[in-house]
Amino acid sequence: MTDLTSSPTGLELIRREQARQAQDAQTTWSDPAQREGAERIAARLRQPGASLLLLGMGASHHANAAALAAYRALGLLTVAVSLDEALSMPLPPDPQRVTLLVSQSGESGELHSYLEAAGPDRAGVFGLTLNPQGQLARQVPGLIAAGGAEQGFAATRSYLLTLVLHGLILRAWGSATLPLPDLSAPPVGLEAFRSVQAMVFAGSGGLAGLAAMAALGTIELGRFPALHYDLGQLRHGPLELLGPGLGVMLLRAAEESAHQRQTAELILQAAQQAGSPVLSLTAPASDAAWPGQLGSLLPLSVSVQQVVIDLAGQRVERVGEPVRSAKVTR
Repeated sequence: MTDLTSSPTGLELIRREQARQAQDAQTTWSDPAQREGAERIAARLRQPGASLLLLGMGASHHANAAALAAYRALGLLTVAVSLDEALSMPLPPDPQRVTLLVSQSGESGELHSYLEAAGPDRAGVFGLTLNPQGQLARQVPGLIAAGGAEQGFAATRSYLLTLVLHGLILRAWGSATLPLPDLSAPPVGLEAFRSVQAMVFAGSGGLAGLAAMAALGTIELGRFPALHYDLGQLRHGPLELLGPGLGVMLLRAAEESAHQRQTAELILQAAQQAGSPVLSLTAPASDAAWPGQLGSLLPLSVSVQQVVIDLAGQRVERVGEPVRSAKVTR
């Protein structure tokens, strides 16, 4: 008999987030209030001399990195750094800069410190969050995704919805008909990775941000080492790690440049020669209306979520129940 009074396990919380993320994405995409908020941000970005600074921590920072290529494809001078870097090495003041503070909870310790240091003058500062009750939503105008703050440990739904919020800004910038892609994702076979002691994830452009999310989630849920690299950077020294104990996963675009294709093929060849289990995950073709192929990253992020959870399930009994961390790092 099932005990209906028991608390959900960590994995059950994660599964609940995954089960609702597609509907929350659609609700967010269709929300008139979020559309209006995105138009206000886009209007600010259209001002002469405007640049864009994306700030976040953890998976929020990696979602910003995934969106970076899309903003640059629009011709915007865009930089994505962690909030920690912004606090330690602040950029010179720029009255034309638009800053997006990104935090699913709106409550991270670094965010608190940043808002305190910024003081009351926050012209050009906007927030992207999932939590309508968080400090970010209370103190900074911006966008709020549907469904409330994420409860499961490690980013699943929050990563996807953060990309959707970026997509709303891109739609407001130039394409009112920008379509939300199909978010279904086929299963990925990972039996070849069962015995590896570490993983490397790599991708080029926006896919590098998704690779970073995969590595972070693998560490959080699977509790074993995982690295991430820009695709080309993996060739500059880290290939010395290759061997049967290191799994390699490349995240690839459906439409690669000649340089990207050649780089990926060289890495695959080196991994196979070294005996490293290796797999390429290719993003579905993106609608041409999506700048920087960001549209293709949304469904691929769903596949990568499952990869991370399955890798953890091969190694950890109670997936999603952290022993040294918390969902919100204050």
